[in-house]
Amino acid sequence: MAINLRSPIFIGNTISVDGYNVYEIYIYEVTQPATPQYTIRKNYNSNFNAGKIEISELVRDYLEINFNGDYTSQAIKVSVDVEEFESDGSSTTDSIYDGEIAYDSYSYFEESGFDVIDNPVMISNRVIFGLNGSLVRVPINTAKSPTVTFIRNGNVVGTQTYTADSVVANQIKYATVNGESDEDTFIERVIDDGGSYESNICISNFFNQFDYGEVDKIIVDSYTTNPEIINVKVLEECKYTPKKVTFINKFGALQDMYFFKKSVEKMNIKKENYKANILDSSFGYDRSTHVNRDFNLSGNESITLSSGYLSEEYNEVFKQLLLSEKVWVTNITDTEEQVLPINVKTSNITYKTSLIHNRFW
Repeated sequence: MAINLRSPIFIGNTISVDGYNVYEIYIYEVTQPATPQYTIRKNYNSNFNAGKIEISELVRDYLEINFNGDYTSQAIKVSVDVEEFESDGSSTTDSIYDGEIAYDSYSYFEESGFDVIDNPVMISNRVIFGLNGSLVRVPINTAKSPTVTFIRNGNVVGTQTYTADSVVANQIKYATVNGESDEDTFIERVIDDGGSYESNICISNFFNQFDYGEVDKIIVDSYTTNPEIINVKVLEECKYTPKKVTFINKFGALQDMYFFKKSVEKMNIKKENYKANILDSSFGYDRSTHVNRDFNLSGNESITLSSGYLSEEYNEVFKQLLLSEKVWVTNITDTEEQVLPINVKTSNITYKTSLIHNRFW
């Protein structure tokens, strides 16, 4: 069972008499500490069963998800002990959680809260639109001990098997046909190894003869239910420079999405101004000196991204992108990989029941 930290978590036992509960909440990555991070006393009344507390925001303070180009598991463990004190002075102790894994995840109103992460694949879509020459990455829930098989043209081109592990850092694995690779392209591999990439027509023509990690199907089998099949559609964009956006999805995992079409960058400047006195002691002035002067200048850059035409499965991907609290865009140059934090300005989306063209502002 996993815990969704972006959904409310009410804990407590059914109360039959008056008294109070003392909750001890332990939050950790490896070993439970000797002292709890929180100790909460809650009085309860048997007539209202009012002994429960909500802990999701308390635990979430200890889970800060970051992304700098490295795809790593980011989760936390939670243990909760509750001691019930009845009005006659007697008490009993119970463990509500004992080292449960908590993700920065959430469930929708119509879903059963804990079922959201009860799947080896930690994305909602079963169709992925990948960029030609870039790896396709799938976040995997290792608690289900799945085997991931990568297929191209009916042939197996890669297989990885994951085992359940109690270590938080091993909960989510980001599988690609090249293993758990942080690089998306050959250029990124060169840069990460400390080299530099000199782009020219000869090199481009040479690498255009090869496909870097291309697959058309990914099968994730946990051997307890039917295998999950993810179809990969590789798109090639010759006119525009695609942008990779990474966000935290509803499962608490990092998910990539490419915007293939035209992007437009803008800058908005905010400033204050005043009129300066430029007269000298002889009441003359220098004509090259500013009378109207600016100060406190600040600029905000924005970028408009267009995805192109995607299938209806990406309605859910866009939904989770809009609901994500942290989003990044990756810029690749000949010498470095820049991962920049962005805030999604679009706050609404209209779903289509056929091929769609989604645009983010």
